[in-house]
Amino acid sequence: MNDRALKVLEQYDLEVTGTRRGRGSYICETTQGLRILCDYTGSENKALFQNCVMEKIRSGGYKNVDMIIPNREGELISRDWEDNKYVVKEWYTGRECDTASENEILEAVRNLAGLHRLMHLGAENEFRRNFTAQEPLKEIRAQNAELKKIRSFIRKKNAKCEFERMFLDCFSRYFEQAVEAEQELEGLERPDPARSGRQGSVCHGDYNHHHILMSGYEIATTNFECCRFDCQINDLYRFMRKILEKHNWNTRLGMRMLDHYAQVRPIPAEERRLLYVRMLYPEKFRKLANYYYGSNKAWISGRFLEKLGNLNRQEEMRSGFVKMLEGDLAKR
Repeated sequence: MNDRALKVLEQYDLEVTGTRRGRGSYICETTQGLRILCDYTGSENKALFQNCVMEKIRSGGYKNVDMIIPNREGELISRDWEDNKYVVKEWYTGRECDTASENEILEAVRNLAGLHRLMHLGAENEFRRNFTAQEPLKEIRAQNAELKKIRSFIRKKNAKCEFERMFLDCFSRYFEQAVEAEQELEGLERPDPARSGRQGSVCHGDYNHHHILMSGYEIATTNFECCRFDCQINDLYRFMRKILEKHNWNTRLGMRMLDHYAQVRPIPAEERRLLYVRMLYPEKFRKLANYYYGSNKAWISGRFLEKLGNLNRQEEMRSGFVKMLEGDLAKR
């Protein structure tokens, strides 16, 4: 974002006293409090949906979310002279959640569970048709088909680099997990919203340490651009997977995260099963394969080989955590 973007602030009833650069944004000090100016790639309808979710959260007593502020014309999205889109949001002091601190990780998990208790809009909500996540089974079937296509592409190459040879060597192990996850989903009973009372549950969609601001005893949750109607355990899965990758799949930490979440929001049996299936699926391997397939294959970066090697080294620990989740399910 360049300095010319600051001209967009003239479209708002804000008295700006200072600005500083943030992550792809400008943090603005105003007489009304902290605000942030950032690019926006979504539609007006998506911005309305975001604010609808955050209004629901605030109505439950959780105030620290980055609500989009309307401009003088009452619109949530503003445009510059080149028709680039921006939003101005409420903002908060604080630092990102420290992924090296177990205490902060557990606080972030409890924070997510508290948000999930408030993030329900009802099955008949007007936004449901446009902002509902894909069914997990359809998603995984498509991803498995993609993996097979990438394997076929590499097999047909005459000259293979070291990454491609390593990819083929370990493909069967990861693909077996992918197929098993697909089969588990086929047998998984879909949650019945009418029976369970979780009608219209909404996910943050991108809950990670960058979007959790810690300030003393206060936590602010930001960046709801990916929010959508979905099974909320998917938020916990994404956060846990990223944290556990950084902690070499520490099983004790993983189970503590799960327990701390459940203390605030009890996890129904079918959601625990879905969490297990999500963890079973070799998501990191699939993402690496996808990045490779979309890259310039005339020159394969050494980073691909490094990442695949790290993935293989962590695989035993990851499998151990997945087995622990499976054992936990069997006890219930």
